[in-house]
Amino acid sequence: MKKNHLAMLSPLCLGLLAGNAHAALEPFSFGASENLQHQSNIGHSLDEQRVADWISTTEFNAALNQAIGRDALVATAAVDFNRYKRTHALNSTGYQGAAQFDWSTVGDLSGSFGADTQRRQYIAGESTEIPGSTGTTAHNLQTDRHAFARVTLGGESRWSISGGADANDRRFSNSTFDASDERQWSGNLGTRYASSPDLSFGLNGTYVHGEYPHAQTSATTQGVARFSTRSFNLNSKWQASGNSALQASVGYTSEDNQALANARHFVNGSLNWAWTPPSHFTVNVGLRRSSDADASTAATNVGVVNANNLNGTSVNNVGHLEVVYALTAKTSLDASADYTQRRYADVRVLNGAVTSVVNGDTRTLRLFLSAHFQPTRTTDLGCGGGRETRHADSALSVPKFANSYTDNYLQCSASIKFD
Repeated sequence: MKKNHLAMLSPLCLGLLAGNAHAALEPFSFGASENLQHQSNIGHSLDEQRVADWISTTEFNAALNQAIGRDALVATAAVDFNRYKRTHALNSTGYQGAAQFDWSTVGDLSGSFGADTQRRQYIAGESTEIPGSTGTTAHNLQTDRHAFARVTLGGESRWSISGGADANDRRFSNSTFDASDERQWSGNLGTRYASSPDLSFGLNGTYVHGEYPHAQTSATTQGVARFSTRSFNLNSKWQASGNSALQASVGYTSEDNQALANARHFVNGSLNWAWTPPSHFTVNVGLRRSSDADASTAATNVGVVNANNLNGTSVNNVGHLEVVYALTAKTSLDASADYTQRRYADVRVLNGAVTSVVNGDTRTLRLFLSAHFQPTRTTDLGCGGGRETRHADSALSVPKFANSYTDNYLQCSASIKFD
């Protein structure tokens, strides 16, 4: 009987393989995908407590890309159905939605405004560390909502000035996670100078103010806890050749957070290199230092843009490597590696009636290898496997803040798009 759950996926997979249909639907497009994955540790628990399971994710999506004179309207929407073979408590329905309007005037003034939202099952250890969530398999939907506005004066000229504002909100459906609900507002202003079409320099400043409306201030009471960050960055972009591009930034961040015993100051920055040699290879290498909760360069960063969880503030050092090799015009291999070190210093964590001050590091390594086949322009078939391991300092496990774990996974997917 257990095999029947997986057999039910066959009709959809066969339908995705028949991807030769094509209709002139412009400016609309529609698609569907099926992903079947096996994880050895779905809750990211201690290895001796891990639970393995099969997960099926079925998604339907739609998009609109409409030019309106010099302007453009872009919108996307998707709904996904996650089903577990054994751990039915984690079954969930999620969604993604985004809309953006890009505008420009006759002169050099342009910009955009829009909003996006996403809902999905919270995955322990993926982005933020929440006390009590380590090793959990509780049903807990994480919802992010985000609105933004951008404006640029200067266009492609040598000098340009840009600014923007963001409003963000993050909520968890499980009341146990109320203390990690968050909302924040941010603004940024910067300028860029292009000394040539291949080389540019910039200066940016960002201010973020946020709060946790249900922070656990004691064992029995909740209250509002606030934080603010100020960051300044120098950045540059260099098109070294037709197949090599380099982007770099360095800056300074100061942060005041009621979750910290002391204010925090640190140097931030990033370095990214994209290389497409005259062969079948594409190489991307990146390094980053920041306090973003979604610190992995492979993570989706929808919603809170500088999410310092009240109980998970950290300075993160991230390294990323991805290599794509095109075997043929329709077949490719993709290998990636991500390493993230999260450094927690003087973080207050409430454990029952006792407040602990947490110091320590977690080190997470993700490896993934996959193969893709595109029988037509609008279809994609892929299979791959990976391994995620995290090592946490023993001091972090005392208040059940973060634990070490290993998660091995295999997955196959199929997708089709009509446009």
